[in-house]
Amino acid sequence: MEVRKVIHIVTGPPCAGKSTYVRENAKSGDLRIDYDLIAQALGAENSHAADGIIKQAAFDAREGAIRTALKNADAESWIIHTSPSAEHMKLYEEAGADVVALDPGYDVCMERAKQDERPQQTIDGIEKWYAGKKGRNMDHKTKNFVLVKSDEDAGKISGYFSTYDRIPDSYGDVVAPGAFTDTIKAREESGHKFPLCWNHDLNQIIGQVDSIEDTEKGPLMTASFFNTPLAQEKREIVKSGVVYQFSFAYDVREAAQVTLEDGTKANELQKLDLFEVSIVPIPANPRAEVTDVKSGRRNSKKDADAIKQAIALLQSVLDEADDDDEGKDDPKDNPKGEDPKGSNPEKDRLLNFIKNMTITEE
Repeated sequence: MEVRKVIHIVTGPPCAGKSTYVRENAKSGDLRIDYDLIAQALGAENSHAADGIIKQAAFDAREGAIRTALKNADAESWIIHTSPSAEHMKLYEEAGADVVALDPGYDVCMERAKQDERPQQTIDGIEKWYAGKKGRNMDHKTKNFVLVKSDEDAGKISGYFSTYDRIPDSYGDVVAPGAFTDTIKAREESGHKFPLCWNHDLNQIIGQVDSIEDTEKGPLMTASFFNTPLAQEKREIVKSGVVYQFSFAYDVREAAQVTLEDGTKANELQKLDLFEVSIVPIPANPRAEVTDVKSGRRNSKKDADAIKQAIALLQSVLDEADDDDEGKDDPKDNPKGEDPKGSNPEKDRLLNFIKNMTITEE
């Protein structure tokens, strides 16, 4: 005789339809554990954005209800749990619970959130769930990007957002080669791109990560800016060279204490969950330094031609100035016989700069 499952765990991102699923499948008299309904009962004006003491009380009440459900094998229970921890999953498994995972997809969840006018907390929850956060804490690390491309599209940016250089950062961490392999593969298989953010602000997603090549030096990323006013504003700031560093949000899957070749002890981050990559004006890691910023470099033929014309015009102006000076050279104005052309060091430096200036075209 088949044993009927009496404890049902319904998981999934915000706006996946978990409450609806329970409402449609639970029977009268079944125990239903829904954090949103608990928060509302405890006084939250918006059950999707409870905070403070109401939020804490709602979590505590849910934990108590979950323990009651797991101890009671006679009553059928439905537990809505967006991102169960490893500890919770162990308890559910030991109780023989039936886990129902709902995942309608990122786009569907975001559309539902907008239609229902959900608060920003819900939007953030969706982003974090699909980024692989699963309720864990995110950390940030900063590195440097290499090149900003100017093209006919909305713009691209590329560079290493982390390195495997075995030099501990200000937190004493080093990243092991291959630390990003699993998270990159998982995201590729899901079909969802990593977001490109401004300063880790999920309200300012300005692009998407198109590809990540895990090289010996580190993960080399190429990303595209969105063709929106916000994204293009940030792109112009980046092109100016004022902001020139990457940071990434992550969670640690595996780590260990190691001793480096020089005897330094460090915390080696061996497997990481990557959530997003950000362009940051103020780095979280003060040791990060610029490795290769192409200041003023343009890659389109149109820009290169314009720069060449500007250089030629500047050169002609300087030549005309020399011609004018030739007619004014009078021996009595230069009694020592010095070369008048060598009397302007600023102009000499400018001419030398133009002579050595190179134009790079794609």
